[in-house]
Amino acid sequence: MERTIKKAVELAFGTEARNIEPLGGGFYGRAFSVKIDTEPYTVVAKLYLFKSIAVREAEQLRILKKHAVLKMPKVYKVLEVNKYPIEYDVLFMEHISGRNAGWVDVSALSEKSRASICESIIDNLLAYHQVINADGFGDVTGDNCRATWQEFYYPIACSVFEKAKNLHKAGQLSDLVISVFEKSLASFQSIFYIPITQARLIHGDYNTWNVMLDENYETAIAVIDPYNCCYADSEYDLYQLDNANGKEYGLLNRYKEKMTLSENFEAKRRFYELYSEVSHYHDAKVKPDVAAVEALAIKLNEML
Repeated sequence: MERTIKKAVELAFGTEARNIEPLGGGFYGRAFSVKIDTEPYTVVAKLYLFKSIAVREAEQLRILKKHAVLKMPKVYKVLEVNKYPIEYDVLFMEHISGRNAGWVDVSALSEKSRASICESIIDNLLAYHQVINADGFGDVTGDNCRATWQEFYYPIACSVFEKAKNLHKAGQLSDLVISVFEKSLASFQSIFYIPITQARLIHGDYNTWNVMLDENYETAIAVIDPYNCCYADSEYDLYQLDNANGKEYGLLNRYKEKMTLSENFEAKRRFYELYSEVSHYHDAKVKPDVAAVEALAIKLNEML
């Protein structure tokens, strides 16, 4: 990856890459802090393990940034392997100094700091969710929008079921999980029985691993790494609030205090959670955590 970073920096900024340091990564990419000899002097280079994601994420960042309360990184440049002599698609963006909120021992924070961080994270999420797309549910580019969430999301759920069957056939998902997929998809209309009338902007991967705190762990300062950002059921964003250490910050409870949730929220939440996680495992070509996925399936089954 270092070779790609050096070549990409030369192509994008006309200078050499210095002090390349890993920042972390997830299912789909790896991020690095890179020093360069021209403005902005320090950048983040995100290298993607799969094609086409970089351009999509750059556009999602640009759109979310317009509406965010917390800072989001500025996009500098996207280089794709089909256009440049590099091995990975690369997104160059603004470097934001801070601490990852998902790795913090929340019990060590003062009550004031915890409450402030929680409030900022939720206010930022609500700022996204106040953005409504009059053309309906769909991609942030505005292409192929649908009039109802159910019309947009059901084909996605069906495609995830196919992914689950592929993983099951490969011996990576249990019979229990597949049975819950079958049962839940057959129950789709009874789970999503309440009309969702407003297509709201969502981040798509809104958890504390994607929130940055200041160096003193007192305030939330930035949000990074959207995934599947689109115009959707805003409650699609919410199952992630309990991920990492989100429960310790009290994120979902604070959201509920500020926004009335649907009476079928718990069932939808468990549906989104199982389907999204299995989709990630499949798309990233990562072997599923069988016990974790079964736990999600059991929670969804309890709602059916």
